[in-house]
Amino acid sequence: MNEELKNDLPQVEEVVVECEATEDEPCCSEMLGDVVAETVTIEQGGAQNVKAETINVSQGGIAHAEGKFIDVKDGGIALAMGENMTVTDGGVAVAIAENVQMTDAVAVFVAANQVGGENVKVIFDVRAAVVFGVVLGVVAGMFSRLLGRKA
Repeated sequence: MNEELKNDLPQVEEVVVECEATEDEPCCSEMLGDVVAETVTIEQGGAQNVKAETINVSQGGIAHAEGKFIDVKDGGIALAMGENMTVTDGGVAVAIAENVQMTDAVAVFVAANQVGGENVKVIFDVRAAVVFGVVLGVVAGMFSRLLGRKA
């Protein structure tokens, strides 16, 4: 087991956080936090940063997930980094992994050695991102030259 993934905190069965929003202080800032453990399961909830060996998300979301095995069902992750990732009926903004399997899922950017699945929509893969970057660089360069001559 990787020493970074150990969680020395005592096990807690359930955590309930109640808060009321005010104009000066936003509601429930303590609910979105960092989770470090061997296995993390999120059902109908969310977390900001999760680092674990195994991450399971069902009808929930994570801003940044880092783990060996990541499984998403009916949920989403903004940035997911891992070895093996499966997404079913969900979405990932950025997926970086060795193997990605997706079913009825959407991803904005996927960088993986193997990508598979059915009914998958990937906006950018590595090749498309490189082409987009080159075109954007050329267009930005042309605009800077045109605007630079007028100044």
